[in-house]
Amino acid sequence: MSRLNQRMPQSIAPQILLVDDEEDILPEYQEFLDLQGFPAGICSDPELAFTMVVNQPEIALVITDLRMAVLDGASLIRRLSASLPPERRLEFIILTGDATSQLAQDIAHVPVFIKPADTDALLAAIGSALDRAR
Repeated sequence: MSRLNQRMPQSIAPQILLVDDEEDILPEYQEFLDLQGFPAGICSDPELAFTMVVNQPEIALVITDLRMAVLDGASLIRRLSASLPPERRLEFIILTGDATSQLAQDIAHVPVFIKPADTDALLAAIGSALDRAR
């Protein structure tokens, strides 16, 4: 397992978990969000991300890639939604390079941003998602 998978800020419990199997881009997104005042953890393994979210109730938002080898983003969203108790408020955003993706009806409500995302729109969506999760 890569050390990248375990990288979580120690001083502030992150409310956001970024999940993408392309490890190279995760630190860039993490740094960007940190600079905007959104502490974020990162994970390149969606199976590990599932466990992290289940075990860390402070995570309120999962930003996930759609196309990943082991477990795709849509399946991660479905598994988390089905596994968490109803009182656990967890929001999702999809950040993908696949502009041709069609989302299934059960996750059609999840905001989708195409990489590279419009940063202002992405930040607004993150703020709204964190507000809803409170």
